[in-house]
Amino acid sequence: MAVFFIAFLAVLLAEMGDKTQLVTLAMATRYPPRQVLVGALGALAVITGIAVVLGEFLATYLPVQATLLGSGVFFLLAGLYLYFKQDSPEGKLVPPKRGAAIQTFALVFLAELGDKTQLASIALTAAYHAPVAVFFGAMAGQLVNHGAAVYLGSRFLARLPAATIKVASALLFIAFGIVFMFAALR
Repeated sequence: MAVFFIAFLAVLLAEMGDKTQLVTLAMATRYPPRQVLVGALGALAVITGIAVVLGEFLATYLPVQATLLGSGVFFLLAGLYLYFKQDSPEGKLVPPKRGAAIQTFALVFLAELGDKTQLASIALTAAYHAPVAVFFGAMAGQLVNHGAAVYLGSRFLARLPAATIKVASALLFIAFGIVFMFAALR
């Protein structure tokens, strides 16, 4: 039970203000909150499952520099996409063609690859040899964190003008991309 709480606290604190939480928050300003939460938690469950199953294998064979560079390119491209993407003229909630849950799943999955919470799950699994406890503890932390992001995004940030949210989200993604690429090339 202690491993569960260690994983819960580690992931909850590490995910506060993290890029995947911000993705969830941004998606919840535009799409139905329940679909966003389902997509985010689905992606996080897959990523966390990979982390606990592969454990030390990924920690050994995934170079940090390549992960940072890949994350940087992803965020830079995602930021540019968000900035140049055409919005609906009404500014209302319009489900994307592929569904909000699927779109959120894809964005969160890609953003979480090699993220500190995934690496924390890998390290905790390797240290405690308790993949089930780490998985459920990490997912409980993600549920609290992303549940809050969906609530805040859908209740409060959705009231902001769509253009403001679009530009702020795009700039945030581009900033993440630049920071990650700079860290990888340092």
